[in-house]
Amino acid sequence: MQARVACVVPARLGSTRFFGKLLAPLFGKPVVVHALERAAAAGCFDRVVCLTDSAEIGAAVAAHGFEWALSDEAANGTERIARSLAALDALGIDADLFVNLQGDEPAFPEEGLRALCAALRREPDAVHLLVHEDAPSAEEIANPNRVKVAVDAEGRIAGFFRAAPANRGLAAAALRLQLGAYGYSRAYLAAYAALPPSSAEIELSHEMLRAPGLAPLRAHPSRPGASVDVPEDLSAAQAALERAHAAATNTERQPSLQGAPA
Repeated sequence: MQARVACVVPARLGSTRFFGKLLAPLFGKPVVVHALERAAAAGCFDRVVCLTDSAEIGAAVAAHGFEWALSDEAANGTERIARSLAALDALGIDADLFVNLQGDEPAFPEEGLRALCAALRREPDAVHLLVHEDAPSAEEIANPNRVKVAVDAEGRIAGFFRAAPANRGLAAAALRLQLGAYGYSRAYLAAYAALPPSSAEIELSHEMLRAPGLAPLRAHPSRPGASVDVPEDLSAAQAALERAHAAATNTERQPSLQGAPA
């Protein structure tokens, strides 16, 4: 029987740079609801649920037909899921595999989520991440707000960086920008929750640095979405949603080739 995969969207109300950003409206719906809709539209998950520290966010997603569960405080989204497995089980989410889609990704590519889900089913003992399909610009490499991933030819992750890596031994690895989705097993999450934050995790503010040796780390290419980190990002997210809607409309209007004359 095929392994069941749940998509969990961690949603924290507080944000240093943009408080309450997940409730900010885009086309009349909160940012986090758009993220949940992307997960549902991907069509590969057995359940889609929001995990939040805020009853206000919970009420907002419930108003749009999505399940949610209340979580305690956590250092990051992975820890939030790991410490809330019992709450998810209480909802009847019978899954051993989980995809974490960040709630500030309202225009996340559905095909990327499908690729992540498939990779997780193929190799459930590994942790899977999505990265940009194209190489970053020099400006993006220099930007400390963008996480860079060094990926070898087999898709294995050699390291995470905020600035350009100083280690020239990584020259053979391709640098890619990381996207806001992870895939991992229930067993990995339980082991992760039992560990304290590492110094590298705190220094680089990256959850995968808590225990990089806990499981193999794999990267998979995808086109980017449009994350919302500051208020100015809302316009870019809106444009990305408009492009996605236009592309979907175009596809629906294409005539079927089935039965067409040669």
